[in-house]
Amino acid sequence: MDLTPAEAAAVIERHDCSRCQAPAGSPCRTRSGKTAARYHTARFTVVPALREELSVTVPEDRNPGRPWQPGPVPAGPARPAGEVTPIRIGYARCSTAGQELGSQVTALEAAGCKRIFSEKISTRIKIRPELEAALQLARDIKQAAPGQDVIVTVHEIKRLARNAAELMTLTAALQADGIQLELLTGPLTGSTTRTGSGPCCSPSWPSPPSWTVTTSGRKPSKASAPPRPKATTAAAPRSSTRT
Repeated sequence: MDLTPAEAAAVIERHDCSRCQAPAGSPCRTRSGKTAARYHTARFTVVPALREELSVTVPEDRNPGRPWQPGPVPAGPARPAGEVTPIRIGYARCSTAGQELGSQVTALEAAGCKRIFSEKISTRIKIRPELEAALQLARDIKQAAPGQDVIVTVHEIKRLARNAAELMTLTAALQADGIQLELLTGPLTGSTTRTGSGPCCSPSWPSPPSWTVTTSGRKPSKASAPPRPKATTAAAPRSSTRT
């Protein structure tokens, strides 16, 4: 991080908070009306030096945990957003307690994930708390900074969905929110980047309606055409000439 805690707080507070509605110059606040212990992620993602931190503590001189008080109006314009750097949020999962998550977490860290959610739960369970938390964080960041690239990264498809149909459903929902999905390994390695260039240099996936799912290596056989009916011609009537 390029800034000290005091400098980070000063820069964050130059922006309004879209989550708790704290005005510029003030720390974030909780629903109960007290000063928050941490700034809301939706607020500091507009700061280039803090965009990948995903957690910034409110300084003690703002009295976190006490009744919220508005701070002074900041002098000067807000710090410009600058060049956008993608934020990667990782998700790791295994089905049983006997399986390990370390290899997935290591791969996600190597891919540049600054925040990783992990859990041991079956994909047959529709509601997976850590997955929901990862997706919600991605949506919060995207809502606060629409120009920010947000990528949800998973090691492979089976950590996220049981089949390609479930993956397409999730991908379509994330694309509707402007969030990218990235798989590090497996047959669908790549990300949902629309251009295939930039920070995500992996192959681009087409939009869900155009995906093709095959279950074997055999090519579908061409349907045999029905036999063409034999052409029949009626015999021309014989003409007789009487003399």
